[in-house]
Parts: sequence; C-alpha cells; structure tokens
Amino acid sequence: MNMLLGLILLSPHLFTIQGVDTKMQTLALLTHPGHWQIVNDGVMGGHSQSELSETLGPDQQYMLRFDGHVSLANNGGFASVSRTLSQEEQQLLSETDPRHISLTAIGDGRRYQLRLKVLKQGEIIHYKAGFDTQVDTLAHWSFSPDDFIETFHGEDYPERPLPDFTQLAALGLLIGDGQEGEFELLLAGLSIEH
Repeated sequence: MNMLLGLILLSPHLFTIQGVDTKMQTLALLTHPGHWQIVNDGVMGGHSQSELSETLGPDQQYMLRFDGHVSLANNGGFASVSRTLSQEEQQLLSETDPRHISLTAIGDGRRYQLRLKVLKQGEIIHYKAGFDTQVDTLAHWSFSPDDFIETFHGEDYPERPLPDFTQLAALGLLIGDGQEGEFELLLAGLSIEH
C-alpha cells in the first residue's frame, strides 16, 4: 500500500472528492461520526442501544467505535449505523468500476453484517453480507457483489440479482446475531476499491 493510499484509509475527515486518490483506486468512507446515522430496533419497539464515536486504536491510529447493547426484549435484537454517500461520491462510483468493499476492524467475537442500499430503477434495494470477528483481533474483509444477498424487513432473497456497486447510495453495519449483550467493533478502515 502506498503512503497516499494509507493516509486516505486512515484519515478521519476525508470525504467526497478529498477521499479519493488521484487514480480513483479507493473511495475512503471512514469519516467523522457526524456523517453517520444510528438506527436501532427502537423503530420496532425494541430496547437496543448503540453509538458511534471517534477513538484511537492500539497503535494510536484513528478509528471509529461502534458499540452498545443488544436487547432481545420487546421483539428487538439489532443495532445499526449507516452512512449515506454524498452526490459527489455517488457520481464518482457511477463513473468507475468498483470491484469490492474493504473493511478493517478489531472485533469482539460476534457476527456483524455489512449492509448496502443500492439504487435500482429509482428504488432502494437492501443487501447484506455477514462477517465473523475475533476478540481483540485486527482483521480485514474484502466484499465483492457475490458476497451480498438482497434482504428486506428480515426476509432474504438470495435468488435475486447481485448489487451494482456503481449505484451504491448508502452502507452501514448491523449487529443482530440473536445474542443479548454488549458489543464493540473498532473500525480502522472502510473503502470502496477497484
């Protein structure tokens, strides 16, 4: 990884045009928590809680901490955070050939989902890809369109078409592994690459 690319992946406030290297090899999405939105199971009457905050990792690198408590009470059971891409970011993706989404994080041993919202003929289509973490271990995941399945209100549709990354409108993280308790995922990098 060259120095420019490394700075793009780990810089806390790079977004839109500034988050892209000169050859559009990477669109960095690990931005300030104010660019993200928390959506927990309270929308369905549940009691799970979460937050997204800035922190420093073990080597003093910039990270985002997604943490909280998943409650199974009152038909709950999930917590999530999402980020809508800016118009500039969406335009850049539509003009390139994004091949995969790259995620680097320190986990807690629980299973998470990378969630996508993709525009298709004027509608938003939801997709998910699961990934397992190990306690206090920095890991890297690379997701291609083949890793995702369409989902809507808890129902999965694996036979439907794969997501088109050039039409990506938003992405996020969700924990809903059926286990009650505390969770913490430390994000060190999140980017779209070709």
